[in-house]
Amino acid sequence: MSTVLSPPLEVYLLGLVDFDEAQSLQRRLVYDLGESRAAGALVLCEHPPTISIGRSGSRAHVAADDVELHRHGIDVRWVNRGGGTLLHLPGQLNAYLALDLSRAGLDLRGYLDGLHRAAVAVVNEFGLKGEAHPKAAGVFAGNARVASIGVAVRRWIAYHGLTINVGPFLEPFQLIDEPGPDGSRLRQTSLEAQRQRAAPMPKVRESLIRHLESTFGLTRHHVFTDHPMIRRKARLHAYAQSLG
Repeated sequence: MSTVLSPPLEVYLLGLVDFDEAQSLQRRLVYDLGESRAAGALVLCEHPPTISIGRSGSRAHVAADDVELHRHGIDVRWVNRGGGTLLHLPGQLNAYLALDLSRAGLDLRGYLDGLHRAAVAVVNEFGLKGEAHPKAAGVFAGNARVASIGVAVRRWIAYHGLTINVGPFLEPFQLIDEPGPDGSRLRQTSLEAQRQRAAPMPKVRESLIRHLESTFGLTRHHVFTDHPMIRRKARLHAYAQSLG
């Protein structure tokens, strides 16, 4: 007797890739999702040092001037996602999830709540107490944010998603001067800083895939390790310690 399988989630494990190329890939995946029967698409990657400013962000939240940013080799990009100003670094997991909300039976609030639940579950799985904050998007460990969340919606397909600070150098986050939920400067932390031991990136990726599937009722996925729109970046020039 044949079994009708549910559509798979297409997962792309892409390593360290250029920020602009990842945004172009997102737009392509959103378009393709509107024309296909895939359950959704999930891009998991890291970026060279890049600052992205969302709809709630501001150039005023970047403490460094253009000359200093150029000296550090950091580009600034304005993006249409919700959320504020983010610094992307190697060691930070970026999860771009394209999901058709109407197929999933979700409104935007339900989708955002699901992303928070999945991120909290990942943080908890690594021995920490992750918590969503009522006044700030993302997941906090203590009084510092370990995961950020910001989405956009086009044709009722959600995209962008979340970032998890797995083990990036934390000092460069001083370049961002964004107010936190209590009005003071928003502090950033990482899984490794809180655990005081390694959090292997492959295990964090696996955990996030599993919890996203559980949260949004996805039952299977296909994994791809490349995409013709993406050129994998070498790590040598992109480590955050070059900011020192």
